[in-house]
Amino acid sequence: MKCAGCGAELQFEDPKKPGFIPRDVFEKKLAEGKEILCQRCFRLKHYGKYEPIELSSDFKKELKTVLSSFDMVLWVIDITDFEGSYREDIKSLLKNKKVIYVINKIDLLPKAVSYKELKDWLKKRIKTEHPEDIRLVSSKTGFGINSLKKHILSFDDNKALIIGISNTGKSSLVNRLAEHTTLVSPLPGTTLGMLRRKLKSARFYIFDTPGITTKDRAIDLLDIECQHKIAKSDRLTRKTFKIDQKRALLVGGMAFITVNYEGELKPIFQIFTYENVVLHETNLSKALELWKERRGDFLIPPCRKDELENVDFKESHFCMVEEKELVMPGLFWINVKRGPFKIKILHPEKVTPKLRSRLIKPKR
Repeated sequence: MKCAGCGAELQFEDPKKPGFIPRDVFEKKLAEGKEILCQRCFRLKHYGKYEPIELSSDFKKELKTVLSSFDMVLWVIDITDFEGSYREDIKSLLKNKKVIYVINKIDLLPKAVSYKELKDWLKKRIKTEHPEDIRLVSSKTGFGINSLKKHILSFDDNKALIIGISNTGKSSLVNRLAEHTTLVSPLPGTTLGMLRRKLKSARFYIFDTPGITTKDRAIDLLDIECQHKIAKSDRLTRKTFKIDQKRALLVGGMAFITVNYEGELKPIFQIFTYENVVLHETNLSKALELWKERRGDFLIPPCRKDELENVDFKESHFCMVEEKELVMPGLFWINVKRGPFKIKILHPEKVTPKLRSRLIKPKR
C-alpha cells in the first residue's frame, strides 16, 4: 500500500526512510477506513512540519526531477554557517536555473562587517554571473524581505522552488514572504512532499521543500532536540582567546584545540559560535580527561553524555595567518587577530575543518 500524500510504499521499519508509519497507526487507520499518510506527510499536512531529508544520491535524483518543473530557485544560505550550507554538490544540480542566493541571518554578524564588505566576500565565494541575485536578509528582523520580494517579482515567472540545508532559517523566511499553505503531492517519479505558499499580495507561488541534512556538519551529529537548542540562537557568541602551549580550548564536547608558535608573543584569535555552545579554556595537562568526562553535561554540545558515543574523532593541523579563518562546519569559525601560529584540532571524523578567506578583518 502507498502513502496517499507522497506515493511512497508504506513501511514500518525505518523512520528515516520514505513511507514510514507506525504499525499500530496504520492498522487503526485501515480499520476505520481513513486516509493513510506516512508519518512525514501527516506531520506536513496537519502541522506544517517537515522531516529533514538526507542529501543522499536518492534525494539528489528526486530533487533533479522536481527541478525540471521550475525555472527559478530560491536557495537559502546561512551566513553564520556558510561552508555548511553553501555546497558545490547542490550548486551542480542548479545549472541552467535562475538561482537567487538568499543569504540569511545577517543580523547575527558583528556590526563592524559592512554590507558592502559582505557582498564583496560573497561574490568571490559564490561566483555567479549575476551578483544582483545575491540577496542579504534576516528572517528574524525582516531586513531585506521587501527587497527580496521585489526582486523575485521582477522576473517573468509565477513560481519558484525554495531549498536549503536544515537550520538555515528557511521556514522563518518563507513565513515572512508567504501567506497561504497547501499540501502538494509530489511530482511524478518522486516521493518529495512540498508545501505551496502564496507570496503576500502577489500572484506568485513558492514551493517549499524539506530541509536537507548533510551528515558532515557538526550539528548534524546531534539529535533533533539538541540541534534546535544549539542552532536557534538569537545571537552569536564572540570570545577572544590568548593562549599558550600549556593551555587548551574546548568547544563543547566536539572540538579540542591547542596552539603552537614561535617567539614570545602569544597568538590572539576570536571564536564565533552559537550562544549555547560552551567555550572552556583550561590547563592542557587535565584538558583531555575533562573533555571526555564532561561531554554532554558541562561541555555542550552534545546535550547528552551518550550522544556522541559512536562518533570517532581525528586530529587536523593548520597554519593560521591573519588572512585566513578556520571553519568547523555547523559549529564555529576562528578569526585570527595575531598570527602566525599553528593550531591542532581534535574533531569528529565526519566533520572536516577547513580554511577560508577571512570574513572579518583582523583589526576589527
